Amino acid sequence: MIGLFSCATPNRLSVNDPAIRYRVVECPPEIREAAVFYAGKYVERESVFVWAGRDYLEQEGVLALDCSGFIVRIFQYAVKDTKYSLLFEDAPLSAFYEYFTVPVDMLTPGDIIFMGIDSNAPPSHMSVFVDMDNENIYFMDSTIKEEDGINGATLRYYPKDDPRFLYYARLLIKY
Repeated sequence: MIGLFSCATPNRLSVNDPAIRYRVVECPPEIREAAVFYAGKYVERESVFVWAGRDYLEQEGVLALDCSGFIVRIFQYAVKDTKYSLLFEDAPLSAFYEYFTVPVDMLTPGDIIFMGIDSNAPPSHMSVFVDMDNENIYFMDSTIKEEDGINGATLRYYPKDDPRFLYYARLLIKY
């Protein structure tokens, strides 16, 4: 765990003041499971993939989401009214990859899957892990794949050994 402190108003606040301190922790199972629940709510709604889309579930009509916006929103809902909060208000895929996740070897529901077509390049897509069977990894995301008739939030799967799976991670949050 990492302790972070505010540097606002120097000489007035003590670094020992609990009001300005929090711990960065791996997202606990109950928050990850809640994120999967909210991802399912997005999948149930009519949605489209829109670059920088981050619509809330309460919005009426078709929801606009991109892959990182989808992840941002499901975790915002998951931490609401808990003792946890996110390290960000909004974040692009690159920030999730570089700053807001830690690698995991064993996926559990609510973990993040970073995806792409080149294992030597940074990821170009992200999704939330749902389940795994003997052959497939199931995940939810927001994407557009016109050739497959996909546009918006979906529940999909790829074979476990699919090279598009680049990196498995767990979200870091404030406690």
